[in-house]
This record gives sequence, C-alpha cells and structure tokens, in this order.
Amino acid sequence: MVEDKFKCRVCGLSQFPDLPWGEDGQDPAYFICACCGVEAGYEDDGLQNCLSIRQHWVEIRRCGWFAPKERPVDWDMAAQIRGIPLAYKGADDERLIQTYLDTGEPLPKGLAALSAVEKPSR
Repeated sequence: MVEDKFKCRVCGLSQFPDLPWGEDGQDPAYFICACCGVEAGYEDDGLQNCLSIRQHWVEIRRCGWFAPKERPVDWDMAAQIRGIPLAYKGADDERLIQTYLDTGEPLPKGLAALSAVEKPSR
C-alpha cells in the first residue's frame, strides 16, 4: 500500500510527509522515529531487526516515546502497531499489543511526573 511507505517499520507511526526509506523503498532517510526512536536505514534494515526492536520497545520500554512531546493525546498503540507495513508485521504483534494493554500506561517519569503532582495550596 502507498501509505506503508510513510510508516515506521518498527512501531507503525506515520512519518508523513517524510518517506523513511525513500520513494523506491530502498534509499533510507536516516531520521529518527519520534515514537520508538529507531533510525530509518540503520536499525530497521531487516525483518528480524524490526521484530526484535519492537519486542524490546513494547516489553521493556513499555512503548515509551523517544520524543514524548510528539505523542498525540489520543494515541492508540494497538492501531499503530496494526498499521505496520505488511512485510514487517510479526506473528507476536497481537501478543505484544495485549501485553501492553494488560500492563497499562507506564507512570510518567522526569518532568512529566512533576506536572502530574498536585501543587500545595497556599
């Protein structure tokens, strides 16, 4: 599909209007995905690399965004993973989705955690 050209091979995030692997799907752009942090052309150059990184991103990093400010408020991890280009889908993708959904959203860290803390009243 044409829209597959715009998606990250690891997490499925649309990179539109950028093409991570160029118009022909062979010339990597070497930019970093704001979601999973993978560099197009360096870490996503084969199915096994994509599957391994995806598993680590879901199970260990708990789908933490590389650029958290880029994460949409209504982000849908399951829809994004299901949108991964067909050639880079894995047999474990549905299990990974369920693992993420079962464990819930990770707690905020760093500065994001500070905004979640209620300020004392004066």
